[in-house]
Amino acid sequence: MNMTLFRLCALSVLIAVVSSAGLKEEFTWTILNYIWPGTDRRVEERVSRRQIDNVFEDPNISVEAFVTRDAPEGVEFIPENNIPMGANVWKNKLFITVPRRQPGIPSTLNYVPLDSPNRHNVPLIPYPNLEINRYPGGRQNFLSVYRVAIDPCDRLWMADTGLIETPGNSSQVKASMIFVIDLNTDQVIHSYEIPTSFMRPASLLDSITIDVTENTCDDAYAYLPDLGGYSIIVYSLKQNRSWRVAHNYLFLENSQGDFNIHGHRFQWNDGVFNVELSSIKPTGFRDLYFHALAGSHLYRVSTRILRNETLATRSFHADDFQVVGDRGPLSQTTSADIDQCSGVMFMCLVSQNALGCWNTNKPLRTKSIVQRDDRRMIYPNDVKVYRDRIYVLTNTMPEFQFGRLNYDEVNFRIWTNTVAGAIEGTPCDDNYESNTVYGRRRLVGGRKGRIYPRY
Repeated sequence: MNMTLFRLCALSVLIAVVSSAGLKEEFTWTILNYIWPGTDRRVEERVSRRQIDNVFEDPNISVEAFVTRDAPEGVEFIPENNIPMGANVWKNKLFITVPRRQPGIPSTLNYVPLDSPNRHNVPLIPYPNLEINRYPGGRQNFLSVYRVAIDPCDRLWMADTGLIETPGNSSQVKASMIFVIDLNTDQVIHSYEIPTSFMRPASLLDSITIDVTENTCDDAYAYLPDLGGYSIIVYSLKQNRSWRVAHNYLFLENSQGDFNIHGHRFQWNDGVFNVELSSIKPTGFRDLYFHALAGSHLYRVSTRILRNETLATRSFHADDFQVVGDRGPLSQTTSADIDQCSGVMFMCLVSQNALGCWNTNKPLRTKSIVQRDDRRMIYPNDVKVYRDRIYVLTNTMPEFQFGRLNYDEVNFRIWTNTVAGAIEGTPCDDNYESNTVYGRRRLVGGRKGRIYPRY
């Protein structure tokens, strides 16, 4: 077992008190805004000293002094066109991504301090700076990022689509790229251009998942699902090489492409949005789970296959790719993530405005709902597990795309809880038992903290 993971799981077992079941709102926004460099010297100085979270506690500095719709010269900013798509956490940073789906997006990669005393309409801070997020910009500038991954080596990974997705006029401004940032120095330490031969007319790389341990930092693998090219791109850091994996299970399911969310009926043909990794198995490899957004089935394949270019790219896979099962009606999922300690998968169920869960150590039929809210959880679009907590982003996406957001009310939310607190009272908890004789469900054995991964 990875020693860092062992320590984190062991520490969690010592926790006697957990948060209440479900999720709680952590941050809310009616509309997105940004902190611009140069608007207030006191703010700028604190940014340079990484103390921007303290600015909200200074009564001598007005938030309005630096939170303004007036962007710096050369930066186009249309607040109503900015919508958050991804969230992730490292230490005190909550990363928020804003892809360029419309004109007027000043920065695609941003963060807010997790311990900010202000929890509503906290302005985003371009990361690592505004200059590298500018458009137009050079090849090494960040153009459009949907979701990011954080690895145990303190690195942030992201897939830059290279696309400007102006409605009716999307254009490939530059090649899709992988960027890696050292979070301790805020420096880009590696970049890689995805071969154009891998891309299809509808290709979109909107997430990235990293397969690595703290002891194998130089031998990381990245998995990038192509939701419109119906494939998975595998990248080896050590080889600085990538290969494209194709399989029929990576396509959409034709009967699952109809959606009805928040009064909007529409049809999407998206394939795999996101992939999830299990803990390391006795073989030394992991299971990689995947699912089309327009689909209800869940599949898996061993990373032993994916990490071997010859095996991954062969034309016939026999039983390498396996059907886990059908998750049932309205189970379309954008993003998902697996808690390495308990083996619980969390799923963004967009057609139910809910966060679902499934304990991968149990049959798929035991899947459950962590929380559902048709008013406040409209369109859960990203979920990440960081240490012993989960973070969920909801963004009212269908109203943004097919209607018009009301900027006098909250549209974007970050939800959180401990993993144990979120699944308490659900079949995803190992302490849960269904009493079939009396038709009741109960917790057995008491709260024992988090569960060790099974290897």
